[in-house]
Amino acid sequence: MVIPLFVLLLLMILTVPARASGLIDCEKTGTLTAAHLNQRLQTVFGPLAPAPASHAACLYALRYHSHDAKGRRVTLSGLLALPVGGAPRGLVVFTHGTTVDRSLSPSRFTGKTNSPEVEAAVLAFVSSGYAAAMPDYLGLGVDKGVHPYPLGKVNCASAIDLLEPARTAAERLGSAVGPRLFITGYSEGGAVALWTVRSLEQMPGVSVTAAAPMAGPYDLTGTTAHSLVAPTTNPKIFAARLYLLAYLLNSVHREDGIKVTDYVVPVMAAVIVNVFGKNLSDEAIIKRLALAATLRGARNSVGRITTGRFQTVLRTTDLADPVLRELQTNNCFDWSPRTKLCLICLESDGIVVPENTHKALKAMRARRVGPETLQEFVIHDPSLNHATALVPSLAQARRFFDKQR
Repeated sequence: MVIPLFVLLLLMILTVPARASGLIDCEKTGTLTAAHLNQRLQTVFGPLAPAPASHAACLYALRYHSHDAKGRRVTLSGLLALPVGGAPRGLVVFTHGTTVDRSLSPSRFTGKTNSPEVEAAVLAFVSSGYAAAMPDYLGLGVDKGVHPYPLGKVNCASAIDLLEPARTAAERLGSAVGPRLFITGYSEGGAVALWTVRSLEQMPGVSVTAAAPMAGPYDLTGTTAHSLVAPTTNPKIFAARLYLLAYLLNSVHREDGIKVTDYVVPVMAAVIVNVFGKNLSDEAIIKRLALAATLRGARNSVGRITTGRFQTVLRTTDLADPVLRELQTNNCFDWSPRTKLCLICLESDGIVVPENTHKALKAMRARRVGPETLQEFVIHDPSLNHATALVPSLAQARRFFDKQR
């Protein structure tokens, strides 16, 4: 059988964009009606809710090509949310906060509230003409590898490599997305967002309209590391910090073979390796870690469960230590951005302490980055915590993006 030439040409046209953009496939996973969007906007954002949506939005799970920390090619997944009728305001990339639970990956969001963070980000932007793209990251979504927590320089590749697949998918779906590009993210995703901007600024032909990193751990070796091991009288803050420290140690153990017992006592090391290998929810892991630490006599301080060697490494900022050296490579506060930035934080945040944001602002100001490019927005509300500050942070990011012309 001879295939006509025009058929061969058509096949070539249909297949080349997928390879060029990195898009593997796109699957519709849900629809949010305008009525649903508006009802959820009022429920989630309350008085901070933006203007009501006039169009429905569709949700798509994407798979696309990217690479891991060692440069190996991997298949990653992410979410694309498109307002019906197009997204003239442009594309917002949102990078999510810390989770171990694959069911909370953005690509798994179908419109139901399985992930309050993802839902809030979708609501904040698609309600008025933005498209939203959200990477799952390495080690989450469809990728079965190790999530390199909390390495923003590594994880930003999943956001950068999603840009063209998201635009390609939107074009194939007949949805016009404006050329403007916005970057934002929360918690771990705040640092990923800032690294995404920093990396994109080094790429020719790429322009970021504005970015609003939120509550990110930008100074990993100093502010963040010291806060994770600092004593606290709040047991919930202690449990959350312990979870983040354990997540870090488990990641470097699985990816690089570093011994967890070099950093925490053997009993605690065994618990860390065990709980992160059982597909438990974040809440279940936090509870098990907190119980183990309490039985060890931690008393809201990790001093009883960390090794003397690790305490010395932190006190002296010893970059000969492989973990601290890796964290140092992923610091993202002392550089000169050209993109318009709004750094958002909660002043009373006990998990990702606001000194991360203040230090970034100070370092960038010292590099003569002025207020026309860089501003800081501090939320002064002691009733909020790291989790509940997400919504007002998103509301501020949305206001900041709306002002850009």
